[in-house]
Amino acid sequence: MDGITLPAESRAIVFYGAANRDRRKFPDPHRFDVARNNSVNHLAFGGGPHTCAGINLARLEMKAIFSSLARMVKRFHVEHQERIVNNVLRGFARLNVSIERQ
Repeated sequence: MDGITLPAESRAIVFYGAANRDRRKFPDPHRFDVARNNSVNHLAFGGGPHTCAGINLARLEMKAIFSSLARMVKRFHVEHQERIVNNVLRGFARLNVSIERQ
């Protein structure tokens, strides 16, 4: 795995919270960048014959959400954020956001 030989019958785990945080592939991996190409070796929806059956529904939902937001919201600002430690997910559990409507 990544040039390291795992002993026979050893176990490995995937930490989804570490996704796209590899400094060897992504410069400044902890900075949010909407222009970053996350499709490089991305594992979230699988690939090839193991592609997630729900990927198209997820894309449709994201398009609907962001299209609606773009029509209704001029600007938003995160007032307060609280990160909750979780072994599986990486993100914010609580956000207070102010919204400036169109």
